[in-house]
Amino acid sequence: MENMMSMAVYLVIADTLDIDVDEIYPDSNLKQDLGMTSAVQHELDQSIMEMFNNFQVDFSRANTVRDVVRQIAKVTVH
Repeated sequence: MENMMSMAVYLVIADTLDIDVDEIYPDSNLKQDLGMTSAVQHELDQSIMEMFNNFQVDFSRANTVRDVVRQIAKVTVH
């Protein structure tokens, strides 16, 4: 279940940041490696909320793709 959810998160990130999903790794830093700006962060937050029942990522605690996946998994898998 978590692997499918991880792939969904990767696809949302790739679509929002306009990058290839193959460029995304669990340890990819959202800002430094993937180029997420504050405007894109807002867009990503909206996309995640749409896909995961209004779940809002705490980006102050999410620096990497893995951090985002863990936050969502904590709420949606339980």
